[in-house]
Amino acid sequence: MRKTIMALMLTTVLSVCAVSVAAEMAMEGTGSGTGYYTGVLQMLPMGKVRVQINYEGFGVMTLDGGKGLFHNSSQHVLGGMHVVKGAIEDSGSIVITLPSGDKVFMTYRGSGKMGKPTIVKGTFTYVGGTGKVTGIEGGGEFTRYALQPPAKGKFASFSVSKSHWKIIAPKK
Repeated sequence: MRKTIMALMLTTVLSVCAVSVAAEMAMEGTGSGTGYYTGVLQMLPMGKVRVQINYEGFGVMTLDGGKGLFHNSSQHVLGGMHVVKGAIEDSGSIVITLPSGDKVFMTYRGSGKMGKPTIVKGTFTYVGGTGKVTGIEGGGEFTRYALQPPAKGKFASFSVSKSHWKIIAPKK
């Protein structure tokens, strides 16, 4: 009887320890997909060879495998491009809303050349999140292709990206 009680107590202690260790272990993954965006832009010409373009966009992301953390997420983008003699320097921030309602915060930076089509290549970093994605880290790379604008003062584009991420649960 004493051995049974000791075994039961040991099992309970080990179960609690295992749950604590599992809570601190990271969830992680990789993915590739395409984001589709449209929005508004403002242009500030700065002489003959320079222009500042600020933009706000909204879009959706689908992953190549049809599932994953970011599949069917929506995105809100604020960014700006500084263009000198056709060379683009682009940066901004994105709030990604996952199907669960949790949010992932991301920053990005890229460069490219104005043309037909205009292409910007760059990198992004996950800088935080809410809910089950609090503590997300990682990032990836993207290539964005500009499409014909749907109307004056608007833009349309799509981005192909590859990412890696890890969620580290906060210590309690």
